[in-house]
Amino acid sequence: MRIFQILIALIFCIIAAGFVFKSAIPYDLRWPLLGILIGISVLILKKMAGLKIFYFENSGFVFTIKYYHPAKKGIIFPLIEYPVDTVRTFKIERSFFTNTIIIDVSSKEKSRQIRIKVADINDGDYYKMANSLK
Repeated sequence: MRIFQILIALIFCIIAAGFVFKSAIPYDLRWPLLGILIGISVLILKKMAGLKIFYFENSGFVFTIKYYHPAKKGIIFPLIEYPVDTVRTFKIERSFFTNTIIIDVSSKEKSRQIRIKVADINDGDYYKMANSLK
């Protein structure tokens, strides 16, 4: 939620700076700078719309993963909820912009692979999650 507030404050600071420096900007550069400002604002709003909170909980018998937007109100239902003994593998795929957590869950009837994209997860948090499932 804090990132959401920081991004909104950044948008307002950019708008305020535009109004303050309007008289200092040459007339020929006003429209291109306005276009750049609008482009940056759209990128920030797109980033805010894509924010997700990743919440992992292990009670010992059942592990739960909740994945939701920070502005969501009300009851948040789990994305995944399985018994711990059905987890075969729990690993992370690292790429340049996002990381993907891959969970292989098997039951008597079928096997399922679950992929969840997370933006930033450090090694310490990953090892805590992996060790809690063992």
